[in-house]
Amino acid sequence: MDSFLLLLTLLCLKADFSNCVLVTQWPKYISSFPGSSVEMHCYQNDTDYDYKYWYRQIKGEELVLIGSYNFNSPSHEKGFEADFTMLGTETKKWTLKVDVKEGIDAVYLCAAS
Repeated sequence: MDSFLLLLTLLCLKADFSNCVLVTQWPKYISSFPGSSVEMHCYQNDTDYDYKYWYRQIKGEELVLIGSYNFNSPSHEKGFEADFTMLGTETKKWTLKVDVKEGIDAVYLCAAS
């Protein structure tokens, strides 16, 4: 069974934390069987950030960009076109749908800029 770990991210633009953007992901954990698909979501509290990103990190490997999403236009990195769907339902919220493959246990992270 594959599992996905999602983390809470806080992006701060100043050292005094007066201009922070909260990026929240859910669900925190997902377990699913190969052949199924799962969805994870991200929310940002600042509507000025138009670019949304999804990253994947498989245990023992480096963090890799899956793709970005901007103005209803997803852009996948090479190798992530088939099993990953990026959706943006609104300015502050975006979704990643993953077709679960056997043997891939990964952490998925979102970001905004």
